[in-house]
Amino acid sequence: LDESVAISDLKRFVADYAHKNEKSCKNEIVFPRNGKHIAVIGAGASGLTCAHYLNNIGYSVDVFESEAIAGGVLAFGIPEYRLPQEVLQHEIDLIREEGVNIKLNTEVGKDIKFEELKAKYDAVYIATGTQFPQKVNIFGENLEGVIHGIDFLKKVNLNQDVNIGETVAVIGGGNTAIDSARTALRLGAKKVMILYRRTRDAMPAYETEIEEALEEGIELIELVAPTKFLNGKGGRVSKIECVRMELGDFDKSGRRRSVKVEDSTFTIDADTVIPAVSQYSDLPFIRKDEIGVTKWGTFVVENDTLMTTMEGVFAGGDVARGPD
Repeated sequence: LDESVAISDLKRFVADYAHKNEKSCKNEIVFPRNGKHIAVIGAGASGLTCAHYLNNIGYSVDVFESEAIAGGVLAFGIPEYRLPQEVLQHEIDLIREEGVNIKLNTEVGKDIKFEELKAKYDAVYIATGTQFPQKVNIFGENLEGVIHGIDFLKKVNLNQDVNIGETVAVIGGGNTAIDSARTALRLGAKKVMILYRRTRDAMPAYETEIEEALEEGIELIELVAPTKFLNGKGGRVSKIECVRMELGDFDKSGRRRSVKVEDSTFTIDADTVIPAVSQYSDLPFIRKDEIGVTKWGTFVVENDTLMTTMEGVFAGGDVARGPD
């Protein structure tokens, strides 16, 4: 067996077995309340995990979530076929049972000020993730039918109408790109392509996900980079202008650079284009000159404590370590 496949299958087996045979979380050992209150910003994987453990060692925890549902990217960024929503909701319900208070539809900076949280709570843990899609910054990106990967998955998971047509092109080589492609296929697209500027062996997506996508009939077009999205009828994208790429010298990450091949422009027909190259975070409730932020837009945190440069404010998950 492929090692990654075996690990993935074992994880799923353990999770399913635990779900089926679990005892109520009320039977877990929980420390007495210590009188301290913690605010967690973001009800995704990092925020809910932090809330769970803090609650169990005696802290009172309020989680503030701007969306109408808890779960973060687990709820709207991972397809149903990979993470069934009922499994996720069950886990969230268990955390609520423990006594964690999850406040939905509450956006920090809009519905409640960050300064209020700092004044009211003994500490604040920020786990807002990297929820904004990185743009590819080429002509035509604002055309109808061009929808970024994280937004596409969110619309699908929230049961919003998404008109994708028959031919879908996904740009990128990570897990969001693969998830977007496989989701488009499940929505009824007859042809789904993944355009990647390097070769398959350099794709950051899980190898098992790539293999399954190809087995399902998704086409991988390697060494291709989009340069322009072309307008069709009614202002909707109809074609992608691309150039061929070739591998050059190695870069700092250890991967070979992809270099443009001169005079290699060609076009690809597409009813929908899904750029899925990366995500980034935005923190409108904190001024950038008030707290340490890296050049990638993530928080500067201490390795051991996860405290930011702001006293009493901690950060974890993607907002501290990046979207990888």
